Amino acid sequence: MSSTDRVGVHGLRGRVEIGLVDLFDGSATRDTEFMATFARTAERCGVDGIWLPEHVVFFDEYTSTYPYPQAPSATDPDVKEQHNKTVDGKARVEVADDQGLLDITQAAVELCGATTRLRIGSSVLLLPLRNPRLFAREVATVSALTGGRFDLGIGVGWSAEEFAACESEFRTRGRRCEELLHQLDAAWSGRDPDSPPLPDVAPPRMLVGGHSPAAIRRAATVATGWYPWNLTVSEFAEKLGSLDQQLTDAGRTRDEVHVVAGFRAVGEIADIPEIVHRYAELGADGVNISLRMTDDGYVGTMEELATTLGLVA
Repeated sequence: MSSTDRVGVHGLRGRVEIGLVDLFDGSATRDTEFMATFARTAERCGVDGIWLPEHVVFFDEYTSTYPYPQAPSATDPDVKEQHNKTVDGKARVEVADDQGLLDITQAAVELCGATTRLRIGSSVLLLPLRNPRLFAREVATVSALTGGRFDLGIGVGWSAEEFAACESEFRTRGRRCEELLHQLDAAWSGRDPDSPPLPDVAPPRMLVGGHSPAAIRRAATVATGWYPWNLTVSEFAEKLGSLDQQLTDAGRTRDEVHVVAGFRAVGEIADIPEIVHRYAELGADGVNISLRMTDDGYVGTMEELATTLGLVA
């Protein structure tokens, strides 16, 4: 075992990958130079990956309800607490005025180009908005250009307004997502005779985001990963048990599915190890943390996290 293997968080299934969820919007303060420095800092601090959220467009007003307004409490990860603002009692997604986001796949190539081992993932990409054959080629290209360091986290989305803006039907997004998972797998495995020529690379890990029964079923039967968000430790244990049962029913094992537990950190950095270690003890292969780091404070935050979690020797 190397010194790198010995440091960090270890759990039921061995060393746990630690990822940071953060965004890049191409603004003057978060341009490509900032992205490169941010990624190199994460790599220096022993972080395993950076995971990028996706929204095509944001709105001043929503009728749709943001589904993750609560996160595990910093002091008791078996209890949830509110972390998003509410308007008229309804949770709202928190974004800056005129917020935009860079395209995930192109940002992934940029970040991998600035680093040597850091993995880049989507947290999560809105799969029902994609064309399967075009997207199969796009992701295979990203895998080739990043040396296989791209992880594809996918979701069905929650904003009806966003789907309307993209001229995509919101009501059928779950069914279309499942169809697309099958189509992507067929394209990357060579089973689709009509697929365009693709780079000769291994397909990315494909993680289904969310913890609904449908999401867990898709993770167990089609995908190669599961990526729940903001679950308490007891909720994670319960949902992981459901995944294990469905894997058994499908004739698969946990070794075929990479499980990443993600959460919004709402307390102090010193509180984070409790929930990370408990996720790890239950069998998480990775833990992703959203810290909402500032442009001028991310270096200190990453260094403190690295020390607290023992990510570097």
